[in-house]
Amino acid sequence: MIYSTPLTAIFLIVCLGFSVNLAFGHGLGGEMHPPTTIGDRDATLSIDISPSTFDPKDPENFITLKLFDSKTEAIIEHVTFILELKKDGERIFRYMFHDEFGNLNFRVISNDSENIDVKGVPEPLLGGWMKGNDQPLTLTGPIFTSGGLYEYKIEVLTVDSDTNILDVRVELEGAISLADVKSFKATDSKNQSHDVQIISYFDTIKNFDFNSNQMSFSMPFDWNQDLEQLSVVHEEIRVPNTFGEFLSTKYNSYANGILLHEDVVTIDDYSFDDRTVHMVINRELIKQIKDEATKKSDSQIDFRLETSDKVQFPLEFTTPDIRFKVFLSWEPEIIRAGEEVTFFVDFQELFSDKTKKLAEYDLTVIQNDSEIYKKRLTGNVNSDTPNSHTITFDSEHSGAANLFFSNIDGNSLSKGNFIIVIEPSSNLQEAKIFDSDIPTWIKNNASWWAEDSIDDETFVQGIQFLIKQNILQVPDTIRQESNSSDIPSWIKNNAGWWADGQIDDEAFVQGIQYLIKNGIIVRS
Repeated sequence: MIYSTPLTAIFLIVCLGFSVNLAFGHGLGGEMHPPTTIGDRDATLSIDISPSTFDPKDPENFITLKLFDSKTEAIIEHVTFILELKKDGERIFRYMFHDEFGNLNFRVISNDSENIDVKGVPEPLLGGWMKGNDQPLTLTGPIFTSGGLYEYKIEVLTVDSDTNILDVRVELEGAISLADVKSFKATDSKNQSHDVQIISYFDTIKNFDFNSNQMSFSMPFDWNQDLEQLSVVHEEIRVPNTFGEFLSTKYNSYANGILLHEDVVTIDDYSFDDRTVHMVINRELIKQIKDEATKKSDSQIDFRLETSDKVQFPLEFTTPDIRFKVFLSWEPEIIRAGEEVTFFVDFQELFSDKTKKLAEYDLTVIQNDSEIYKKRLTGNVNSDTPNSHTITFDSEHSGAANLFFSNIDGNSLSKGNFIIVIEPSSNLQEAKIFDSDIPTWIKNNASWWAEDSIDDETFVQGIQFLIKQNILQVPDTIRQESNSSDIPSWIKNNAGWWADGQIDDEAFVQGIQYLIKNGIIVRS
């Protein structure tokens, strides 16, 4: 039989005593409590939410409660739990649950209804909710409606058999975080907008701001809580690889205005599309800065992340197959188009005898989804001397790019990525792009094209005329084979911004170079 119950129902059927043992925890989607005594043994309780990231497009989560022997790790069966869940001090639900095998797992479907419906069957003795014979135990209603910290209280009523009701309940308290994901707009010095995503594994992010080389945001945080029970505060900042101004080899991080140790920040370039900057503040560091931090606020953390003017080498990644750790540095520190740069790469095997050997690998540089450089190389592994390789990038390749190492020692999963920034050529910066005054009509054309008032062909014809008359000086560009004749939206956006004076001539010409390179504009 399937039953349904309103949010206000409370399943307190039997009046029992309470244990003096009280545990607190703060988990990132899950928490494992320290052992607590139940009868003649120590038991450990774990609670997990899966998936542990809040996604309004996917309302389904699973909560798992498991009680097991701390020494043998054997599951304790016939466990009855009372689980109370709160958010921001407000109760979401308080229900009794039971599982014959001591491994309670139930589905949560979150929505904006007024009540919570429970679909399951009641355990005959105390009435705790159980799964049915042919369907999972399911709670539907306003449960996980946002990311952030969810407080819980768990009471253990029975163990080993349904009738073995504990004389003294075991009571455990804690909080688990449903990662909060938010996207923000950051505008760079060229007035170009970039989507920055922040994932907080502790509580909800607010007050985002970007100014020059600094990114700031805040999060609720009780500095006066029992910090001994705190694990870490973990924030992820995902920076698109087009956001060149904020791609640095080193970042400085702050909490409530306090400069944090450089180990707080790690850089992860695993994705081709963005860089993930991790800020992980552990318990000991939080305790160390507490007195100073609370002078600014005792109820929130104000984070700040800024690019450093110091270079930190080497960058590093571990391959997905856990075979290699790869380290990278380069000279000169500023990579500039048209100028030679030497990359130093060091391959170190993990879980091996560290014997020196040679290994082949592919080095590819990818920009705007196109390969601008690729070479098969042979290098030293487990050597004290890094391998070196010299590249000179063309002037048209300024901007962010992916330095991709793959097929290391013939292993398809031995691969990884670094994001680099290629600065414009110093010669290009000084060059006069327009040989005479810019004709008014071409800026009008650019504006009309961006607004879809004229078609692509009309705009392209105007650019061809300027090049033919030597009014527009476009650096030599090597045409590449392309499977598409479509003009990317970013070039049209650039044209509109250039017409409005929001970006300079050089940025506009980079778009024209792209059109020539892909055969959309043909030099006559």
